[in-house]
Amino acid sequence: MGFSENLYYAKWFFDCKFRGKRKPLQSVIFITDRCNLRCVHCNVVKEGPEVQTRSYAQIEETLQQCYDAGSRIVDFEGGEPLLWRDGPHNIDSLIALAKRIGFHTTTVTTNGQLPITVKPNLIWVSLDGMEQAHDATRGNGSWRRLMDNIEACEFSNLNVNMTITTLNYKDVEDVVRFVGDHPKIKKISLSFYTPYEGRDLLVDRATRNEILELLLRLKREGLPLMNSAAGLKLMRDPLKVSAGRQCWISNFVVADGTRLNACPGESAGICDECGFGMGAEMALLFKLHPEMLKAGLSVRASS
Repeated sequence: MGFSENLYYAKWFFDCKFRGKRKPLQSVIFITDRCNLRCVHCNVVKEGPEVQTRSYAQIEETLQQCYDAGSRIVDFEGGEPLLWRDGPHNIDSLIALAKRIGFHTTTVTTNGQLPITVKPNLIWVSLDGMEQAHDATRGNGSWRRLMDNIEACEFSNLNVNMTITTLNYKDVEDVVRFVGDHPKIKKISLSFYTPYEGRDLLVDRATRNEILELLLRLKREGLPLMNSAAGLKLMRDPLKVSAGRQCWISNFVVADGTRLNACPGESAGICDECGFGMGAEMALLFKLHPEMLKAGLSVRASS
């Protein structure tokens, strides 16, 4: 990051911490809820006439509004954002647009079922277990397509995220070690399933804490976890994450144009069962916790 970007972030922190402002730093824009998978833990994807897709003009307006509100990091999500089209425009058009408006960092989150040729600053690819568990979550053959597309990807800042559920929790160590050995993957971020639509995928508290202790051990071994050690410790108690939450740091715009000034979990009333790793990290960011700052800088080092 350059001097001007660091200066902006310092001013943002001062305004929010000491002047009581609530300006987003990151915007998550769901450009479509159309997808090529039907993942069992997803609460976003729609089908048939319910599918919503934002137009290029609508996204341009949204980006400008988010930038004017203070945001400098934008994450394009779906559905599957690589499916997005509007006439001659595709996801690369949106990345270029965000850069022209002035965003410092552009991020794309994909399920990896299509060739990964997009070039934002940062790519997150969803990896929800080794082959059997991933396919049970995302559909038969999805793991193999994901692996083939990661192997073919030439982008240097490709990372994976894993949502831990009752279907894949036994794979956590194998997945982290797999990422550590993979030459194309830089980091892994882990979250627990948050029960928007049901509790059958929610691991119990004892299992959650066992997994967190495992992740702390793996992090001490030097494996490439994006989550900070402090964030993992905070996640032992979702109520502490909820009590210290600063989720207004990210604002959200969903595919039907609805704007949310914080994580959708807040409006859904499920903050006390939060499993989002970034929820803990944002709470630490507002305290300028050194472990969180180090973790955040490391994952963006190639951006």
